[in-house]
Amino acid sequence: MKANTVQGDDAARAEELAGRVRAGQLPPPAERARIRQAAGVTLEHFAGVLRVSQMTVSRWERGETEPGLDQRVMYARLLREVAAATTEEQPSA
Repeated sequence: MKANTVQGDDAARAEELAGRVRAGQLPPPAERARIRQAAGVTLEHFAGVLRVSQMTVSRWERGETEPGLDQRVMYARLLREVAAATTEEQPSA
């Protein structure tokens, strides 16, 4: 019975990790910059929200480096929210 519990715990952890990886899917680097710029948000502001340096965000946007998993999830969420807010503000055709 204990083996089933361990397997169940492992499966739950694996599913949690898979969910975090899915949540952290990022657009291509140039699209990251486009989303931020279209919203009129500065590198400084993004960096402050993500608690990283402006240079770090700049490197992510240029594709020089990639965020770790925890930062990736936060960054992906921020990009989705900013993109959605920018889309909502534009008048419909």
